[in-house]
Amino acid sequence: MRQRFLETGGKGMADHEILEMLLFYALPRRDTNETAHCLIEECGSLSGVLEADIDHLCHTVGVKENTALYLRLLGETARRYTVRQMEGNERVSVYDSPDRIAAFLAPRYVGVKVERVFLLLFDNGMHMIDCHHVGDGSVSGVTVTVRPIVEHAFRKGAAAAILAHNHPGGLSIPSGDDLRVTRRLDEAFRLMEIPLLEHYVFGTDGYRPIMALYRAPSDESYASSSLCDLLRRRLNECRGTRE
Repeated sequence: MRQRFLETGGKGMADHEILEMLLFYALPRRDTNETAHCLIEECGSLSGVLEADIDHLCHTVGVKENTALYLRLLGETARRYTVRQMEGNERVSVYDSPDRIAAFLAPRYVGVKVERVFLLLFDNGMHMIDCHHVGDGSVSGVTVTVRPIVEHAFRKGAAAAILAHNHPGGLSIPSGDDLRVTRRLDEAFRLMEIPLLEHYVFGTDGYRPIMALYRAPSDESYASSSLCDLLRRRLNECRGTRE
């Protein structure tokens, strides 16, 4: 198998064969074929194995804590690699649509088993100036404190902000708490004259915007699908308030 990989770079090899080779470096001088098959059967796929909890992996025949830790380390390495590849030139890219925002955020939730909150900050041209990991919670919730989030945006000199969090293993349907926290953040950002453009929820079914749920359909400030248009309008609102 090692020779096959050297000759083909892994092309044409099945997932269980790749996993079998990986396991050999954690379990040398052992036949890892059966363990690889058991892991994929238990977790559903190679990606499922690399995303599984350590305790869950340890329940599989032939897997002990060191091997489970090794597999989780590989999974986290793969996740970070994917994130960095997706990041690319985000500082020169213009994030002017929900799809572009989602494409940037989605890889950051791959394999994440708890609720995780990110704050994206932008300059006047919607170039990203910061992707801030606000914090993690449990499987079912995370506590969001308004003040440090808004202060971080102010310190970074942000012209606009977008918040995002996930529902691990669940749908992207905002909860009552999601709506209440979003309203509080929206009000706090308005006081700092930094528009909060949207708060996205990511789930197994994709993503959804929260603020669109309570914005008035007749409000022209939110009628455009272009985040750049929305940014200009909300910045004008802020300037009008100061004047």
